[in-house]
This record gives sequence, C-alpha cells and structure tokens, in this order.
Amino acid sequence: WAQHHNPHLAAMLESIDDGVGMIMDKLEELNLTNDTILIFSSDNGGEVKVTSNAPLRGGKSQLYEGGIWVPLIIRWPKKIPAGTDCNAYTTSTDFFPTLIDACNLNVKEQYQSDGTSVWDLWQGSKRRRAGRDLHWHYPLEKPHFLGGVSAGAIRSGPWKLIEFFETGTLELYHLETDLGETKNVAQQHPELVESLYARLSHW
Repeated sequence: WAQHHNPHLAAMLESIDDGVGMIMDKLEELNLTNDTILIFSSDNGGEVKVTSNAPLRGGKSQLYEGGIWVPLIIRWPKKIPAGTDCNAYTTSTDFFPTLIDACNLNVKEQYQSDGTSVWDLWQGSKRRRAGRDLHWHYPLEKPHFLGGVSAGAIRSGPWKLIEFFETGTLELYHLETDLGETKNVAQQHPELVESLYARLSHW
C-alpha cells in the first residue's frame, strides 16, 4: 500500500524538487549558471517497502542493482551536452578526478585517487571504455531492519559477483543481458567466479 499511497515520500520528493529549483534560480540570478557544475545524485537504492526499483532487483541495504544503482544527473551549460545519456558505470569516488579534469585544475604530482576521471563521458563520448573493477563491502553484525544482507560485491565490465558473508554463497550475473539479476550463472562460469572472487578478496 505504501508504494502507491505515500504522502510522506511524495512530500519529500516535492521538497527536493523545490530545493533544486531554488538553487538553479539563484544561479541564474547571480549569472553563474554557465560557470557552475550542478550534480544531482543519491546515496543508495530505493527502500522496497515504500517504492519500486523495477526492473532492478532488491533495494536499499542490499548489493543487488536495486540497492546500489542510483540517479546521476550532471548539468553544465555549454560544456556538457543537454539531453544525453550514458550507460557506462561510475561511482562517487570518480567525482574528484573528473572535476579536476573538467576545471583544468593543477594538482600535486603525488596526488592519488580511488576514482577515475570520466570527464570524456560527461562530454558525451560514446567510446567504449575498458572495464574496471568497482567494489562494495557491506558487513552486518545483525539483520538490518530494512532487510539488508551482509555481503560484498565486485563489478567488472558486464559482470557482477556477490559474496554473501553469512553463507559463503557466490552469485554471478551478466548485467548487460540480465539487468534484473534473475539468473545466477556462477555454475556456468567457474573460472570467472574464481577470478572475480580473488580480486574482491584482495581488495
């Protein structure tokens, strides 16, 4: 019932919408719109008791795509093409190196980052990037009130491996053909499972 009749959630969404609008209006008023990178994102997936993440599986506090795939909207007039979308995967640690490139900032030679610049993707590049590993680590001492599961995960290209800490179970999904993570294909790809699990454990 709460998924379809939730005035509290609706009010929060309206408040976010109003707040973003106020920020954009103020940038216009101060003539800063063209000099400001506006980034809208979220922390983690929607809570399944009050919303639907379909076609993604799972939700907040889980490592299925419904729990880790979030909105990301970037606006920078005259620098980032309006109305374009991108299917490449990214993570919040990419923001800092990307903003360094976007703003042409000088950094110290010994600068290191956990992220990777995706400035070319922000600019609309359709070039297919080399796959890289992203990792998640979500250990829980006790069951989460939202139904969360103690687990870790690794994403590499179209593949994602999830390790469930309590049972030791490993699940493998090919996200380009199975975005909803309905078919665990770990048994069909034992060498890939071994490789991804080793990299996840090393990380």
